[in-house]
Amino acid sequence: MAKLADALKEAAALAAADEANFAAGCSGILTKLKRGLAEVKKAPALLEEVPSDIDAWPFLLRVSSEKASFAKQVWETSSILLMSPAWAASFSEQEEKSRLGIHKARHDLRVPQDSVCACLAVEL
Repeated sequence: MAKLADALKEAAALAAADEANFAAGCSGILTKLKRGLAEVKKAPALLEEVPSDIDAWPFLLRVSSEKASFAKQVWETSSILLMSPAWAASFSEQEEKSRLGIHKARHDLRVPQDSVCACLAVEL
């Protein structure tokens, strides 16, 4: 599960970057997250191997609120991470969870409804 953990570490590091660096690195990190999450979709138990102390939520919240074109990917990423109780607990401690924009996902028919429900359960 090194792919996902490494991508989440990169995401955490980029979360507080200035606008130029954030914009330059955002797409690449999202691609790495997508690859790591593909492994988890095949074997969900792998998610438990990803340390929840990696503070990647600020990155995901920032992408969702600042880069609308990546919102669907952030929602899907979040819904997978939230399957882990440790990641759900980590998310519940975040400030400004509304930046995830999950209320928009409810109206986006391309986002699987179970993804929306997983995010809403923790967000509320």
